[in-house]
Amino acid sequence: MSRRTENRNADGVARGDGVLSRIDQKTHQIVDRLSDAYYRAASDFDAYLNFRATRGRMFGGALPPNKWVQRAAQYPDSHIMHFSVLAALILFEGLANAYFFSKASDLGLLGGWIQAITVAFTNVIAAFFLIGFLGLRSLSNPDRPFSFIAALIGLPVALSFIVFLNFSAAHYRDLLEINEAALAMNALAESGEILAPVTRALTLQPFETLEALLLFILGMTFAAIAAFKGATFDDRLIGYGAVQRRAIRSAAYLAAVLKQVPLDREGNLATGNGVGGHTHQNAVELKIAIDEFFAQQTERSLGRHMEASDIQDSELHRREDRAGRARRDDDMPPFPG
Repeated sequence: MSRRTENRNADGVARGDGVLSRIDQKTHQIVDRLSDAYYRAASDFDAYLNFRATRGRMFGGALPPNKWVQRAAQYPDSHIMHFSVLAALILFEGLANAYFFSKASDLGLLGGWIQAITVAFTNVIAAFFLIGFLGLRSLSNPDRPFSFIAALIGLPVALSFIVFLNFSAAHYRDLLEINEAALAMNALAESGEILAPVTRALTLQPFETLEALLLFILGMTFAAIAAFKGATFDDRLIGYGAVQRRAIRSAAYLAAVLKQVPLDREGNLATGNGVGGHTHQNAVELKIAIDEFFAQQTERSLGRHMEASDIQDSELHRREDRAGRARRDDDMPPFPG
């Protein structure tokens, strides 16, 4: 009887030790996740602060404090709308030109649609990346001399390419119409000019049909929309939006891990052996520091906005006072009595 009791006690102790080992294993996993989240948040937040101090320059070290970035990055919440607009521009321009380009294709409407989509894709994507995303954003960063000079040289080249592409496509449309009319009148059996819209565009010959002019205007309009979408795709300071998004994601992940950490009544890490206590304290302090930093940044932005509004209001009041004095002076008689 005593031997059986001893066996049951031994089994109970073994089960208790197993439960404790599983609890310790889970606690260590949480501590490992906390360490990973803490180091990631600290690294990304340090990179964010370093970017603000250097404006993303790779060489030269930190700038004077008066040249640091003093604002939050500006970027859309989602890029899905930008890509949807680009896809719609390409599809609409391709469908608008498919019928006209099909006249010179052996595949008929399908071949014309492929040619039109190719031209539209090149027009929209080149305007988006070369003019908007790279050119205009680099021109707004004179503190980066290499990218600024490259944009200063490359932007006119890219703009000339977009204009020439649409000019050549419109001349191609023009030549198709002219050749079809000539063949219908039996005045021209075969024309080599229809195969040379680029040569015709290089000579800067004017359009001969209204459809060609409308095609050119349509292509340039879509290119301008795509360039605007490229310029507003992310913050105008190249790389600033990316480092802020990483810092925010890391801080959010750190906050989520901190919520899963078991704590005792005193708010300390309930590991029982003191493992991870220092990391937990540092993680909490880092999360508080990040929250306070972005809160102060928001307060500074609101303060600058209110200051600008007060300046505008005071300037408006001064203008109204000057206008009122001018009206009173006009109402006074020129001579006394």
